[in-house]
Parts: sequence; C-alpha cells; structure tokens
Amino acid sequence: AISFAENVGYPVLVRPSFVLSGAAMRVAADEIQLTNFLSLATEIAADKPVVVTKFILGAKEIEFDAVANKGKILNYAIGEHIENAGVHSGDASVILPAQKLWVGTIRQVKNY
Repeated sequence: AISFAENVGYPVLVRPSFVLSGAAMRVAADEIQLTNFLSLATEIAADKPVVVTKFILGAKEIEFDAVANKGKILNYAIGEHIENAGVHSGDASVILPAQKLWVGTIRQVKNY
C-alpha cells in the first residue's frame, strides 16, 4: 500500500473491501496517516482485503443507471453526487437529473 501511494502520489483513499456505509473509509495525505488508516481498516474487517486507490481532489462522482435490451439503451438517468467523490460515507445524496455537468460529460457517460 505504501509503495502504491508513493507511486501514484498522495492523497489516497483507504477502505475495507465489502464494508457497507463507508465504515473506516479515510483519505490519507501521507505515509503516517496511511499506516494508521490501514490498521483501522483491518480492525473493521480483518478477514477482507483493504482497497487503496488514488484520491483525486475535486473529482465529481456520477452515477449512470439504465435499462437496455440487447445492448441498446432504452432509458437512462445520470445522477450527480452532492459530495465530492470519495467523501460520502456510502449514504450518498444524489441529484436527478444532474445539475452541474457539462453537456459533453453527459454525452461521454452515455456513450461509454
């Protein structure tokens, strides 16, 4: 985890895998915090892996939900999280339809 964080750069997001509601999810700004948060994450779910990912400052979390038939989208909704990505505890607040997304972003999400 430390090697990964040094490679991608801080901050990193640390969370136990398979834990509901964001328990023990933390953003580590340096190696000391990362070590502390890894200990906390393993206490919460010692039998599960801990996930460490790059935390992108100012990122926006978007949800895309759709109904499709044979690969063709019939209907869809793009939701925008109120909190910045990685900040919420798993109990996310989402705005439908998204209010602060560029049209190009919406097209890219839909076409992905």
